[in-house]
Amino acid sequence: MPATTKDKVRALLREFRSLVNSKDFYVIDRYENIEGLIALGITEKIRKKELLSLNVLNYSSGPTSDEDRPGEVWIFGKIVRSKEVYIKLKISQQSRFNKAICISFHPAERPLDYPFCPEKNSPEL
Repeated sequence: MPATTKDKVRALLREFRSLVNSKDFYVIDRYENIEGLIALGITEKIRKKELLSLNVLNYSSGPTSDEDRPGEVWIFGKIVRSKEVYIKLKISQQSRFNKAICISFHPAERPLDYPFCPEKNSPEL
């Protein structure tokens, strides 16, 4: 698979934001996502705001094949309330419409790599 470029990441995030803002968006109700909100002390509204603020510096890896369903997933990370958060996103083609899906949003289990972040550590953005 060819290396991901900043332009590809920007295009994904632009489409993701557009879908979230048009309400074609949902978060998978996994236990670790619910627990993640509690551990971070944030609300669903704040989570949505954090997702909308992602940028190319937050990119960690992807796209890779989704293990559970057709399509690709992208991994991002972000510092939220002084904790690194693991974020897995997907844009799913469903019938004639696309949906923005947040598969994971919880404290990272291990440090993430940020290939487009000049300092090579967690972006504070």
